[in-house]
Amino acid sequence: MTATTPFLGQEDVGAPSFVEHLLKAAVTSREQAAVQALVEEERILTNDAVRRNLVRQTDDGGIQFCWQFLAYNLHSVGLDESGRAFVNFILSMAWCGQTSLVHVRELDERRLAILLRAMIQLSGNDNLAITVHC
Repeated sequence: MTATTPFLGQEDVGAPSFVEHLLKAAVTSREQAAVQALVEEERILTNDAVRRNLVRQTDDGGIQFCWQFLAYNLHSVGLDESGRAFVNFILSMAWCGQTSLVHVRELDERRLAILLRAMIQLSGNDNLAITVHC
């Protein structure tokens, strides 16, 4: 059987995907909302540098979030301004980061809708819905 890593170039088709590992590792409501937003956004998680800075593999084959590494290295992982703004909001949601709300101007409609849905999820309010009309 091929050795697997949830981070890069996974070869074993039967192994849990990186996204499955992320969703399983998110245990707090803050992490769950943040991870769901990253998963929904999709593009950012295709960046290997983001993946390497976001999590570390544990001895039992699972993963552990390293939000502080992603925050520290955010400007060196190859994201554009919009991507960095989105990740900064995610870091504020999941960890102890602080992001000025003025940075919503850097988000396109798709990312803004994802972020708003994550904020609603985090609030525990299931009466609101965010949709994007084209």
